[in-house]
Formats: sequence, structure tokens, C-alpha cells
Amino acid sequence: MINSAPSRSGTAIHSKQSGFTLVEAVVSLMLLAVMSVMSYQAVEVILGANERSRTNLSDEAQLHRAWQIINRDLFHLRPRTFADGLGSKEPAYVTNPDQFGLRFSRGGGPLTGSNPTGVSRIEYSLNAKDQLERRSWPITATSLNNDGNLLILMNNVDTVEIEQLSRGRLFVPDWPPLNETHSSLSLPRMIRITIVSLDGSETTRLIPGLDYDPRAGRVGSGSGSGSDLDSDLDSDSGSGLGTGTGSGSGSGVSGDVDDEDEYVNEDES
Repeated sequence: MINSAPSRSGTAIHSKQSGFTLVEAVVSLMLLAVMSVMSYQAVEVILGANERSRTNLSDEAQLHRAWQIINRDLFHLRPRTFADGLGSKEPAYVTNPDQFGLRFSRGGGPLTGSNPTGVSRIEYSLNAKDQLERRSWPITATSLNNDGNLLILMNNVDTVEIEQLSRGRLFVPDWPPLNETHSSLSLPRMIRITIVSLDGSETTRLIPGLDYDPRAGRVGSGSGSGSDLDSDLDSDSGSGLGTGTGSGSGSGVSGDVDDEDEYVNEDES
């Protein structure tokens, strides 16, 4: 049996078909590069979504915590003036007409040696870093020589709007209202606060205050007008009616307001 040897031409053809050409290698590298870029972009999108989710959860937690603190502070409103360190006293509740700023007296705090009444002075404001901050002082201190206790409630805050319900049942940004006469101890019956973040999100809360207005001649719900009746608070009568020219309706000074009478007597004495 005679076996014929393979020809040189067949060997050459077989060698040419056993590898990749330069064009095929370049195309393969290009496809690999494209797939790598697409994979990186997909991973980047997933990581970005995860980071945004974490940030949103953190912002929501901050906002929820801020509202909790604000609600708790305003729930403990007290008709107590605050010495400014210059010989005069700030009203129990006052807003800043030029920009956001709120200061009021808060009860319900711990009874300590430096603050035996448990009443403190609270201030809310926005700083230059777009942060909503809260400062507090003992009622016996002054903000001139004491920076108070600072607490940052929220970051990335654009604006904060605060409105109080006036006697005319209108929400006004200034307290005391510009067109009404109020005692330095008067408190709004309803407070509306709106927080706007830098990303455009907005939340609003309607918070009940303490309907306390000595000039209107009553402590309780209702409306009225009259002369300055701060001295009537020293009496223990529970009628809730003033001795001035005006009158008001209400349930009188209940047991829950006994502490406020004590604070008033301290300030007026």
C-alpha cells in the first residue's frame, strides 16, 4: 500500500487556518473594551443608586428627628420672659422679622441646681452653612455671655418659614403681630412651620401652641381684646374674665396652667 506524502500546498493552507488574524484580535479587544465599559457603568449606576438611597434615608431620619424635637419644644411653651443681660426682658415668645429666627421659653426640663425651675430658653435659627440649629439656655442665664447648648438638627436647609395664628384667625410671620397689642407673656394658639431643603423638598407641620394672652383677659380658647391685664394673673380667680374694657371667653386658669402663673408672678414681681 503506497501512502502519498502530503503536499507543501496543503500544509501551508492548514497552517494559515490554525490561528487568529490581526484583524480578528483587534476586533476581540475592542469588544472586550466595550463590554468592560458597559459593566463599569452598570456597577457605577448601582453604587450611585445605593449611595442616593443611603443619603435619602439619612435626610429623612434627620428631618424626622428635627420635627420630633420641634414638636416637643413647642409642646412645653411657657409664658416666661427672658432677661437679655442689658436690663430688659425678651417676650416669652418672639420671632425675628428680618430672617428666620424663633426664641421662646420652654418648660418641662430637668430640675437642677443651676436651673431649679426646669425652664429654659430655646432659639431656632439658620447658620451660614445652611444648617438648622437649636440653642438652649437655662432661664437664669443670659445669651450675651453664654453661647448656650448647640444642637444641629438638619443639614442642607434652604429656608424655614414660621407663622403664628393671630386673633383675626390669620397666620402671620411676626409675633407679636404688627397690628395687635400683646403682653410680653402672650403665646400663639397655633404655629405653622415649613422647612424647605436645598433639593426643593418641602414639609409643613401645624403645631398647637398655648393660647395664653393676658391682654385679651383670658387663658384658654376664644378671642377678645382689652386693656393690659397682666396684674390680674396674680389673683386666683378662675373666671377667665379681665377687669378691663374688653372681655374674653374661656375655661379660666386650669390646673395645667398653675406653673405658668408661678412663672408670671416671678417675672412681674
